[in-house]
Amino acid sequence: MRVEYNFEQLQDCQCGACPVHDTSACVMEKTGGMKFTTCSSTPDPDDVEGIYCSFQKGKSSCTDLDVSKACLCPTCPVWRSHSLDTSYYCVKGAAS
Repeated sequence: MRVEYNFEQLQDCQCGACPVHDTSACVMEKTGGMKFTTCSSTPDPDDVEGIYCSFQKGKSSCTDLDVSKACLCPTCPVWRSHSLDTSYYCVKGAAS
């Protein structure tokens, strides 16, 4: 199912807490360590490291994500509410 990029989905997204991000210097540099779940508006998708399952965002431009770590997608409210069936959208791209 196609996932929209919007404020509500950002609030539910678990990407910012994902172990795949933990050691990424690129994600830390792009976000300054800030989590988008505290946003009061919807930032531009290019400014967000998360909600990769949305068709407006897609995979991360960071190439140092650690895919040997467990992905949180199956625990994410966005993943469950859209009946998604795969994970690692950060490296594979948006859900279709």
